[in-house]
Amino acid sequence: MKNKIHILIFMTIVFSMVFITSCKKSLSELNINPNETITTNPEYLFRYSLKQGICSYNSDVNLKQWGLMNWMMYFATRGGVEPGKEYVVPTGKDAFWQEQYADALCNINEVILMTNDIPEDKNKNAAARIWRVWLFHRITDLWGEIPYSDALKGLSELNYTPKYDTQNSIYLSLIDELSNAENTMDSNFSFFDPSADLVCKGNISTWKKFANSLRLRLATRIKYRLPTIYSEQIANLQGKSLINSNSESILFPFNSEKKNPVYEASFTGQAIIQNNPSKFFVDMLVNTNDPRTKIFLEKSPMSVLPWIPKYKGVPNLVLTTDPLWSSYNLDGNWGDISRIGNWFLRNETPGVIISYSEVCFLKAEAALDGLWTGNAQSLYEDGITANIQFYDVPGDTTWYVSNTEINTYLQSIPAVNLEQIITQKWISFGFENGYEAYAEYRRTGFPKFKKQDGSFISESAIPKRMIYPNFEKTLNNQNYLEAIGRQGADNEFTKIWWDIN
Repeated sequence: MKNKIHILIFMTIVFSMVFITSCKKSLSELNINPNETITTNPEYLFRYSLKQGICSYNSDVNLKQWGLMNWMMYFATRGGVEPGKEYVVPTGKDAFWQEQYADALCNINEVILMTNDIPEDKNKNAAARIWRVWLFHRITDLWGEIPYSDALKGLSELNYTPKYDTQNSIYLSLIDELSNAENTMDSNFSFFDPSADLVCKGNISTWKKFANSLRLRLATRIKYRLPTIYSEQIANLQGKSLINSNSESILFPFNSEKKNPVYEASFTGQAIIQNNPSKFFVDMLVNTNDPRTKIFLEKSPMSVLPWIPKYKGVPNLVLTTDPLWSSYNLDGNWGDISRIGNWFLRNETPGVIISYSEVCFLKAEAALDGLWTGNAQSLYEDGITANIQFYDVPGDTTWYVSNTEINTYLQSIPAVNLEQIITQKWISFGFENGYEAYAEYRRTGFPKFKKQDGSFISESAIPKRMIYPNFEKTLNNQNYLEAIGRQGADNEFTKIWWDIN
């Protein structure tokens, strides 16, 4: 009973009958003897949470790829949006909530409970807390107020109706948790086996850098709400070790066991049938001679004809009935529009949790604010260079960009300012990190999106958050009502706490 029983205990339960945020499951339902002592192995639970936290095909493709990536103008829906809808409505949001709470968070929380107050397990406990922060921060960034301090207590305290916490209190807690966890880690104590630690391979130093880099991200997220906290965190992080190269980026290694969702979508044909790179994204790359163009985009099939452009995107926010579509050949095999670059369609393309290039951009912003030691322009250029080099595959020149090409590009783009930092960060998130692109757009209003006619798209046209799952409205109604009473109406255009742009 020792090794794999955890999969039965903490797997996703019957969502329509149970509060997802409480991890409730009876022993009789699991066919487990309630009188028998069950010992689980935190290594297995840790590994399982890492794997499930990255998301499944259903939530990742339906929420991130077809939803957030459309909102953030990486993709556009082929053939336009339906009349009466100015944006694509993602279908994977409820699945995302379920998977994060019932699978990833319940399992990682069990690791924390199992290793609490055990000195020799202090590193395991700290890593689990860091991962829990990453999971919670993505959920609150999408919904705002969420069950947090009361969540995950269905098994331990029989609490099946967790209260919602304000996003203000959640963020302050997450930042403190990262600081405490990083300070706790000690290389003199044992840690998870590399086979269980899928993202840092059992390296304590890498986990500390992950914690500090994530804290930099979270502190920056709330800088317009809590500027004093932001300044204090930046000052504290100056002397800390952060991710310092592409090789130190925190990545999830997709493989035959856990397939890359974008690869799965392309394999089933969805990437070709439903979406293509947007006109805004394609024009951004092509018009600036961005050397990443050949990485992000495949040439349109018809571009073998000399009068057809090599790269052409699909316009966003155009109705299905618009006559504009007559100028686009949407044939998947022989059309005049570009496709997502093959680099992103490989199963071995990793999932990006936090990258070196993002850390460079965060430091550049802090330097621009006069808070980080270093030159903002240099840090900004470091972020661009790191992102371009991230796609290089040893032994394959398909996506290789020379230093000469990089330097030429750096010399051609505008000097550093906040808009340029966020715009370059947006490019670096392309097809990979729609969650962060969506968060940063709401925080800053950059990049400035344009319609197909060149006019700017109002920020008010882009949804601000996800609607709470129906099962929360039904099964946790009182706490749900209290949350929307504080936060505002439960619709896509109610801003979350840190979004004051």
